Amino acid sequence: MTKNQIHEWHERLEDGRKQYIRAHWNSREWLFRLAHPDGEEWMPMQPTADTLLKLHNLLFRKYQRKKLPLKHIKTVEAMMDKMGIPIPVEGGPETPEEEEY
Repeated sequence: MTKNQIHEWHERLEDGRKQYIRAHWNSREWLFRLAHPDGEEWMPMQPTADTLLKLHNLLFRKYQRKKLPLKHIKTVEAMMDKMGIPIPVEGGPETPEEEEY
């Protein structure tokens, strides 16, 4: 597993154009960049709550397929916690309801 990892996804803007987002883990921190198909280069960006949630979802799916270590998800969750964003609970076992006898 390499220390430098790049994770990309795209989303549609309100006007119908695509926007590409790249999250780069450089062994210490996450760096985010943004690009448009008609643009020339990747521009730095500050992560928003929506961006962090999408990155968390992407990393969680890769972790489930055993293509990513858990520590990457934990670093994103720490960023989310620092920004006050609730961390989604995905896929874990359901909490059993108490049964009355």
